[in-house]
Amino acid sequence: MGEDIQTGLKSAMRAYPQGVTVVTTDSADGPKGLTVSSFTSVSLDPPLVLLSIAKGSAMHNLFRDAKAYAVNFLADDQKSVSDRFAGRTEAKDRFEGVKYAKGLSGSPLISGVRAVVECRAWKVYDGGDHSILVGEVISARALNSKRPLVYYSQQYTTTELMEYPAPPSDIVW
Repeated sequence: MGEDIQTGLKSAMRAYPQGVTVVTTDSADGPKGLTVSSFTSVSLDPPLVLLSIAKGSAMHNLFRDAKAYAVNFLADDQKSVSDRFAGRTEAKDRFEGVKYAKGLSGSPLISGVRAVVECRAWKVYDGGDHSILVGEVISARALNSKRPLVYYSQQYTTTELMEYPAPPSDIVW
């Protein structure tokens, strides 16, 4: 792919707001986690979700080979959690001072998150410079009604709840 296409893709994706998640797993060395914005649901039957992890990430092989993991949906008051798990803190220290409980999968569920989806590893696909992990959902639940942490235009933001939904802008009256 040419540099112009890569630059254009980065620019286009900055115009697309994405929820911020921290994917977690338990390992022989204790709990591990990584901030991931490339996450989506795939299927209801079977219940599947997808996340993408850079092959250059220090956590890549751990998550590629994990038998189970949890996807923690961060709330707007958890920017520091996102930063911590995005690599601004060494992998071995990321859970230091972070409250969590073990879920059904054995993976850490971070306290205060909006929702959590626990998965059993289902398939891993090659995705260029990323691996695409598809997980089978074994548990999913919303935990509170805090506003979500969103990443948009290279910065954190959140959503604004509208009192009355606006009509689609392409409707002509």
